[in-house]
Amino acid sequence: MAGHRTGTFIATKEHRRFVEFASAVKKHRYIGICFGPAGVGKTVSVRRFARWDKAEPLLLTWGPRDPSDAIAYKALAKARTAFYTPTVGGPVREVRDDLNQLMCRIEGCIDLALHPDQVLANPKGRNLIELLVIDEAERLSTPSLEHVRDFFDRTGIGVILIGMPGLERKLERYPFHPATVIALR
Repeated sequence: MAGHRTGTFIATKEHRRFVEFASAVKKHRYIGICFGPAGVGKTVSVRRFARWDKAEPLLLTWGPRDPSDAIAYKALAKARTAFYTPTVGGPVREVRDDLNQLMCRIEGCIDLALHPDQVLANPKGRNLIELLVIDEAERLSTPSLEHVRDFFDRTGIGVILIGMPGLERKLERYPFHPATVIALR
């Protein structure tokens, strides 16, 4: 995909810290905040953790399926992670609709990985996704943050909000109370 880094991935100390942090949030299903200055690898780390390089092209170009899509299905089934970046100044309706569409598509893909011979074997209400990571979280308006909190409360999946330094202070004003915070340097 244009605009994304290519080449060999180097697992730095900061990446390993992020993986440990994300794994804990995913396992214990709580809210976490990850912040750090631009360029430290927050987005690259989450894309790697979520296996987004394999999944994103499929999720963005939704349409008729191809047998080669099984690679993305397996990657999503292994990661059980959704990755979302809100638009700047997007209304809560857009965030709600984007998240609903993304989660539905990812659950469908995971379901196809788990049950390749069946169509939509996943009964409604069974969460196959264990973690939602929102990059550039400082872009979220107060109503959008409330929607994410409601989404967390209703689904029981872990949520990580990623952003620039100061995100943690912005979220102190809201009833978010993250269980864990990590600063990447």
